[in-house]
Amino acid sequence: MKKLLILWMTGLSLAGFSQEDISKEKPLWEFGMFNGAARFPHYRGSDEHKVYVLPLPYLIYRGEIIRANREGLKGIFWQNERIETSLSFAGSPPVDEDNKARRGMPEIGAILEVGPGVKVFIREQNAENPLYLKAGVRAAISVVTDDFGVACRGIHGNVKLIYRNYTWLKDQNIKLGLNAGVDFANRDFHATFYDVGSADVLPNRPAYHSKGGYSGFSISANAVKKLNDRWSLGAYYRWDNLSGTVYADSPLVKTENNHILGVALIWKIAESERTSRYQSE
Repeated sequence: MKKLLILWMTGLSLAGFSQEDISKEKPLWEFGMFNGAARFPHYRGSDEHKVYVLPLPYLIYRGEIIRANREGLKGIFWQNERIETSLSFAGSPPVDEDNKARRGMPEIGAILEVGPGVKVFIREQNAENPLYLKAGVRAAISVVTDDFGVACRGIHGNVKLIYRNYTWLKDQNIKLGLNAGVDFANRDFHATFYDVGSADVLPNRPAYHSKGGYSGFSISANAVKKLNDRWSLGAYYRWDNLSGTVYADSPLVKTENNHILGVALIWKIAESERTSRYQSE
């Protein structure tokens, strides 16, 4: 159960695998298996990493109000040709006791984030190669999988510029995506990862009290190759840069640069005959 929660939430970072050609109608629903592997830092700024591997079922649903993709379920509150408002989701994996920088400090449970989001299309929604801004502000909840307890971890948000290209390598059945974004969070969210209380002070780990504000910059790229009607292969890369962040001087920040890598083999098992003009992305 713990691994399922980890990969579902951290799988939000693999959003590129869910991209689709928005210039065409698609089946109302699709069901399949997402067989993924990803290498994540223990937390932003950690120089230690962990690899997660697990097959997961996925459901894509393209309704007018309710939509779902490999990122999860969302509800569309309001939209027009240029703007769409919805629920925004994100997440991060747990930080276990084996992290060297946090040795002796409490574990951090897997975090789920949910809150309002808005998408502003710079090009029309049905553009051949879409370009849009996506922003969200979310409440962060720490999920303690051992006893299913929860704790509020503050507020986290971001703004991303997202570009999808479906034409450049169309003959090779490859779709490409590029994202660039900035993150911000309040003090409580940063404190979850970067605070050092008096009880946790060591000679090489001084006390630290976080502030709210700028959380970092990221660039990501993804590619999905359609192998046939049932199988697709995806690859994902993201670079996180923490230079200039409000917590950069925390003793728990060991590097200013993190690199996230992921691959996935996607199997579409079934789809509906009924089509939809709405997109799940």
